[in-house]
Amino acid sequence: MTIMSKTSGASERLRGGIGMALPDGDGRALTNASEAWFAATAECQREMLGFMSMRLEKDGEAVREMMGCKTMADAASVHSHWVEETLRDYNAEITKLMTIYSNSVSGGASLKR
Repeated sequence: MTIMSKTSGASERLRGGIGMALPDGDGRALTNASEAWFAATAECQREMLGFMSMRLEKDGEAVREMMGCKTMADAASVHSHWVEETLRDYNAEITKLMTIYSNSVSGGASLKR
């Protein structure tokens, strides 16, 4: 009768802190994927913060313009312009974010704004 050990060499290495029990190359691939994910996430966060800052500035300007309107027609014109610009800006931002994520997934080395 053969008695097998309850622990394997891989689990012993993991417990000993020697490293991950992954086949050759898989550890590096996992590291590369993690680095790409973190880079894309950081780039998206920077992009979204810049976008939010830009939109808040434009929203504030629209409110100031509306407060200066003398007629409802003027206010409607400012509002219409604000809605159109907001939709354009959000559409452009979604495109930028999708490009960042697409480049990350496809292994693109350059994440461009």
